[in-house]
Amino acid sequence: MGRGNAPVEFDIQALQNEIKSLKAKERQVEIARHKVEPGFYEALKEPVETIPPPTDKPRAKKLTKAPAVEKKVAAKPKTVDTDRRKKSEKVLRELGGGDKPLTIQVSSLKDHALALRTEKELKARGYNAYVITAMVPGKGVWHRVRLGAFADKKEAAPVLKKLKSEGRKPILMLK
Repeated sequence: MGRGNAPVEFDIQALQNEIKSLKAKERQVEIARHKVEPGFYEALKEPVETIPPPTDKPRAKKLTKAPAVEKKVAAKPKTVDTDRRKKSEKVLRELGGGDKPLTIQVSSLKDHALALRTEKELKARGYNAYVITAMVPGKGVWHRVRLGAFADKKEAAPVLKKLKSEGRKPILMLK
């Protein structure tokens, strides 16, 4: 018993060569996947403009007129149920007057049905939830599940704390 007695023979050299070529191909794929733009490392070596340290003397600020900013109005997405949008806008008006500028966003979802289920679940738990639909440039239509209207952070704090204890990740934001 020993070498050369086995009924099957393998060409080890051919297998090793095949493994080497497969590893080389895999390495090329990895290099191509993580390829950096030409000149990237050279750009890192260039000096960066430094900001001078603040001086003790206050500088006189030069007042200039701000350039006119053109407001872009997002078009209403055609894929969203307009009756549902009108209801959401009505609920938003009822929930928050001008004196309550804050709201809590519970989630922002691409799936409208999931947003409605989340809203329904929150309402069943006693929250005044509603869905706002928005067109995000470059990302499409998003459905945001939000709660109430709050005058300040102190008023919203207990609701935020309760939502976090339920395992959610709410954020406090301006309407």
